[in-house]
Amino acid sequence: MAPKFDEPIPLSALRDLLGIVRGLYAAWKASGVGPIELDALLSVGKELAEVLELARNTQPNTLGHRAAWSRAEAATRQLGELVGAHESLRATVTAASQRVVGSPELTRVSDAGEARRQHERKRN
Repeated sequence: MAPKFDEPIPLSALRDLLGIVRGLYAAWKASGVGPIELDALLSVGKELAEVLELARNTQPNTLGHRAAWSRAEAATRQLGELVGAHESLRATVTAASQRVVGSPELTRVSDAGEARRQHERKRN
């Protein structure tokens, strides 16, 4: 799907991708992935952060916004190539969760109803 230059870039999606990159970086670093792959992932993260800033500060259908769309598309493609089709996100989510809550274990929830009940208990 080609970018729609006359529409705003979905900033929340860029933030989501940036979060995935950060979690993936933490997981890869913890598992001993080599420096070349870590540098490539770091580069994608920096590019997404710059794109996010550019997208926030430009209007749709302007030169800057078109550049942001193109750069976002390229960074997303690079991320896809780095991750590959077989990358498990469990290690990524675990690493990201540890950064947030400091817990080494993820809580396993078997159904959506139980997840809601746990969420409500934590909120109250």
